[in-house]
Amino acid sequence: MEAAEMHDKFIIVEGHRDVYELLYRRSLAEENPLRNAIAPRLIRDGVNVCVYAICGDSYAHSQNTGRYLETAFENIDIFLEEMAQSDGMISLIRTKADVPDRVRPGKISFLLHFEGGKPLNGDLAHLRNFHRLGLRSIQLTWNRRDELGDGVWEERTQGGLTRFGVAAIKELNRLNMVIDLAHLTRAGFYDALEATGGPVIVSHANANSVYKSPRGLDDEQIKAIAARKGLVGILAIGRNVKAGGADVEDLADHLTYMADLAGIDFVGLGLDFTKYDGPRPLEDRPDRRPTETPLIKRFDEVEDLYNLVEVLQKRGFKEADIAQILGENYLRVLRQIL
Repeated sequence: MEAAEMHDKFIIVEGHRDVYELLYRRSLAEENPLRNAIAPRLIRDGVNVCVYAICGDSYAHSQNTGRYLETAFENIDIFLEEMAQSDGMISLIRTKADVPDRVRPGKISFLLHFEGGKPLNGDLAHLRNFHRLGLRSIQLTWNRRDELGDGVWEERTQGGLTRFGVAAIKELNRLNMVIDLAHLTRAGFYDALEATGGPVIVSHANANSVYKSPRGLDDEQIKAIAARKGLVGILAIGRNVKAGGADVEDLADHLTYMADLAGIDFVGLGLDFTKYDGPRPLEDRPDRRPTETPLIKRFDEVEDLYNLVEVLQKRGFKEADIAQILGENYLRVLRQIL
């Protein structure tokens, strides 16, 4: 299957992309970078739906200010303004009716997402207001602790969700929003499952049985997501794939393992590419020191997606399986929740 053929036939859902590139380009005084550069590049590379972390817990999400509530509103305003000026190229997914059911050439839909609950500022009224503005997905924590619970850098505490975190899950259910358990501690993961009976996702994570990392899931967690008819999206950050440098084959190992373990219906693309993010502040590093983030060989951005598809084809994945991985599984979950 050639890349162009893949792009024409299959809806491709990128399950996690950060707003960092947009904010970085704007910091250099570039006008309308989402409309003029980012969205056209994603469309060129076949992406039809992008889950867009418009704000969250990282310092970079807050435009390096630590003003999470205020900058979340600013970031959403930037997105909505550029969407309005895109002549229909960019659209926003608010309900299941907005979820595309076919490839639409020259167009891309975004699902707005928070990567961590700091922008809520501990108040469900803010969640409701962000929902009114178009937010439809929340990841409860990033790496550190926030008002909802503990992230993976806090695993030593064995802490889970707070009372506010449980209350937020109840409200997310009422609002028909996606609940994302990526970056949570193991205790928080199971707290969240206890608090909701519906499908949940882990938007970007890999299998600890293939290579153990703080951002990985064990077999029990992967099967728990599948039991809820949810989804796990693979994570394309090299240090979470393999020690000493990762190749696209190594990433495919995680995807293959999870599909074999839980079923082809419950895996997808999370990705979380970092190639175009721009410099990240030391505040976002675990030890607040500069660290390198090596890219995955032959899979350092979405333009390399055909390399992953080629590997999966060689491993015996059928065309229908690949269609599910590229987007159909994610679309099913979105239609069920929204």
